Amino acid sequence: MKKENRQRLRCVGVFWLVDGRLIIDKTPLVQAERYGNHLTNPRNHSEVWEQWQKTGKVPGELEYDREPRGRVTFDRTRGSFTILADECILERRRLIARIKSELNLPRGTRVAPDSHYRCYACLYGIDGEE
Repeated sequence: MKKENRQRLRCVGVFWLVDGRLIIDKTPLVQAERYGNHLTNPRNHSEVWEQWQKTGKVPGELEYDREPRGRVTFDRTRGSFTILADECILERRRLIARIKSELNLPRGTRVAPDSHYRCYACLYGIDGEE
């Protein structure tokens, strides 16, 4: 496959870990939205979650920020991808490998925690109560 075709297949997106299941909303890099020096998924977490609640893909009673979540962005100045996610996701190598595979991310993709993506269990304790 030509290099330009492989790059078209690379994606950015938002994702969650819900009941042990990884769910991803992805957008091909060529359709991504500019956000400063980055390209990102044009839909945010709350927007995607609300849509998925209507279709039954995620539980209707859960808020979008309750479960472990994250985002993949592309830095246009560096030419590199970054996975930003909750520690509950980052500590699981197989999940990171699945994210990389499903979004067709290249070797050298950066993986980092982000304080914005912290689930209730991490913020408030194991049972998620405040």
